Order: sequence, then C-alpha cells, then structure tokens
Amino acid sequence: MTGRDPDSMAPEERRDEIASIMARGLVRSVRLARSRTSVSAEKVSEAGESGLDLSANSPLSVAPRPAG
Repeated sequence: MTGRDPDSMAPEERRDEIASIMARGLVRSVRLARSRTSVSAEKVSEAGESGLDLSANSPLSVAPRPAG
C-alpha cells in the first residue's frame, strides 16, 4: 500500500493499488490454507501409528444381503 489519498491518484494507480491489496490477501489466504493442511497431515500420520491401519493378513467377511 502506498498510503496515498485515493482521491489524488489516477484511475490506473487506484486499480494497481486495489490489485496489490487483493493479491496480498490471496497470498495470505493460500499460506493459511497450506499451513492448516500441513498440520492436518501431520495429525493423520501420527494417528496412523496408533493402530488404525489393517495388516496385510486381515481376513475380510461379507454378510449376505437380505432378500427383497
């Protein structure tokens, strides 16, 4: 931001200022989303170590469907 009074700016300068503000907001939003995603991924990998995974030798069973 330039800190200039928008009334003293040319239309192109105002447009550039608005684009700059919006771009910074977008970058902040993406960084925040990525940081939340990486924290969630770390939690998932830690949870996987607690025994939620099935072993390769886990038997599967299937119940018959009811007629109807």
